[in-house]
Amino acid sequence: MSKDYVAPWVRTGILFLSTIAILIISYKFSGSIIPTDPIDTLIFQNALLLIVISIVLSEKYFTKPADSMVNSLMGLMTIIGVYKISPPALWWAIFGYVSLVFLFSTIATTIYSFEIDDATLRKIADFAYKPAVLLGQARVLFSVLFLFAIFTFKGMQSPLTVELVVFWGLFIVIWPLRIPQFISKLHLSTIRRKPLGFVLRTDWPNIVRIVIRTGSEWVNNSIKLYQHPNGTQNLVFPLYSEPQGEQMVGTGLVVKELSTKIPHLENGFMYELNDDIKIPDQDISDALCGGTLSKLVGFIVEDSTISEIRFEIWNPTVCWEGMLIWCEIGKARVYYQVTNGVTKEEVYTSNRHGFQLGSASQLGILDPAKGFQKFSWVPRMNSPIFAEGESFGEGIKITEKGDFIYGCIPGTKLEISGPFVQNMGHHTAILGVTGSGKTELAFDLIRHTVNENTKVICIDLTARYESRLLDLNPKNLSLRSEIVKELNEQLFAVETGDYGGRAEKIRLNRFSREIHEDVQKSIEEFLNTKDKANRLGLITLEEISNSKATLFITEMYLTCLLNYKKFDTKDKPKVLVVVEEAHTVMPEPSTMGLGDYDSRGLVGKIAQIALQGRKYGVGLLVIAQRTATVSKSILTQCNTVISFNCFDDTSLGFLDNIFGSAYVPLIPNLPPLHALVYGKGLRSQRPLVIQIPFNEEKTRIDT
Repeated sequence: MSKDYVAPWVRTGILFLSTIAILIISYKFSGSIIPTDPIDTLIFQNALLLIVISIVLSEKYFTKPADSMVNSLMGLMTIIGVYKISPPALWWAIFGYVSLVFLFSTIATTIYSFEIDDATLRKIADFAYKPAVLLGQARVLFSVLFLFAIFTFKGMQSPLTVELVVFWGLFIVIWPLRIPQFISKLHLSTIRRKPLGFVLRTDWPNIVRIVIRTGSEWVNNSIKLYQHPNGTQNLVFPLYSEPQGEQMVGTGLVVKELSTKIPHLENGFMYELNDDIKIPDQDISDALCGGTLSKLVGFIVEDSTISEIRFEIWNPTVCWEGMLIWCEIGKARVYYQVTNGVTKEEVYTSNRHGFQLGSASQLGILDPAKGFQKFSWVPRMNSPIFAEGESFGEGIKITEKGDFIYGCIPGTKLEISGPFVQNMGHHTAILGVTGSGKTELAFDLIRHTVNENTKVICIDLTARYESRLLDLNPKNLSLRSEIVKELNEQLFAVETGDYGGRAEKIRLNRFSREIHEDVQKSIEEFLNTKDKANRLGLITLEEISNSKATLFITEMYLTCLLNYKKFDTKDKPKVLVVVEEAHTVMPEPSTMGLGDYDSRGLVGKIAQIALQGRKYGVGLLVIAQRTATVSKSILTQCNTVISFNCFDDTSLGFLDNIFGSAYVPLIPNLPPLHALVYGKGLRSQRPLVIQIPFNEEKTRIDT
């Protein structure tokens, strides 16, 4: 129990006994319990009784400037009534003292109450504060008035003077001697909580501002107890504290209401819990509705929406970009992913409080069968926000048979997957700068697709696929080197021939038909093979230096593939076409210098074939570094987009239309093996930041 604590019943008892004593003395010497003589009224009602009432009820712990203003105003009204019958010099001295207190307290109260932010006025208020609360205390101001009246009008030898001075002395001395506190401690030895301050204001629905008493602590590793004015009791979680004038004001989050009320507490006050009363961590976690493994991150602030929340960060050490957080909305646990953070400053009672604000986009509720599903409402103000622990997701499976596991939510073990093969016909794009991890993910997708009994044809300009995918026994579908050489020569002849190269074009068309037959035969043999070890085909183009030759060969292979798939598709396998370095074989003509009509025609035909393939079970996996250099006709048809780290404005502008403006700032800051994923190939209705687990075995393979 606090050493300054006085039980309410002790205060009531002192007030009752003191009032009875005053009335008895009044009746004994004036013949009436309510004196009518102005001098007796000054002594009994306006001085002595006010001392008792103010000390016992109004100023239980400390005096505020507003209290001093009220005390001095009542003192002025009292002293003015005896102006004509008092010694002038003494009266003016007392009047000047009370007037000075009234002036100081009025200045301090006005400036503090209206939160005036002028530096000069603040200095004046700070100067006036100390004399106002010191000289304006009820025990000081009313004692001066009482002694002035008793010695001026009754004299030193009067029996009334003796009895009143004895009564006044006994009443005044019991407080510094701590007699009321001692009685409270004796009788209320079972009370285990102490007041540490009173509530200044409440911000709906569950934020409180507390004036903290000197010597009390307001730290965020303990739970406090608050008794509302209506008598209900709640646990309060301290958030932070800040000086306000001469006071220390703490901010707390009101959480769980106590079902069993603790007796002997005063309404409107905050209490500390003694060391001998322990609240288990489970109870604290339950009080915050966070569970034992979650960590408090902050609480909801204004301007939050259904799709994006804003929250004041309580503990910056546990908050980071991409982190999975959640809050309760009604009875639903709704998940969000942190997308941004800013610093803010708030002016409260003219003092500035700096803090951090986080932004997070909604993922939704976690459905074990469907993944993250959108939730249709916004959390209420001041709702607590929690972060999941590193073990979150260990027992949660949101994958189905045949799903591809992209990775985990960063900082958790929750696996994020999706029906990639079932939706590959809607096309997929993997974007990112060199070294970000896009090709490694492509290899994993290729292996997964092959294992799902689906044929894969890779158009490779990097010469990495064969060595990295040897375990899948890839079949080489590339043109022979002598054919590629001759094709390059004939294309060059067309470009440099006289009169538009008509003769050269005829020879090229004849040569093209011969190549086409070989390519068609190669494609059909590969796709008709039922052997499980023959599901991956490679078309290597790394030796082709002529960009038009690259487009020419790519268009030819895609045409042959589409011609094969157009007929009897029920009996023919699905095919995934993987295009590495897509800017080379599916370029955006305006950015790649393809100004001639033939090149533009080839690009348009490749795009048309690729998009038509969706109807015939041909899916497309596009891998590129920048969206600016890849055909937008193809990229806009990719309904699953996986973006690793990238920086250029063109790519970020394109991705803004896919992921939304809340997610785009994440992309330039994505660490290696982190990606932003969204689309039909993912079991989520919202974009997700994922972390691809590091596989040390991949570092041992020649890249």
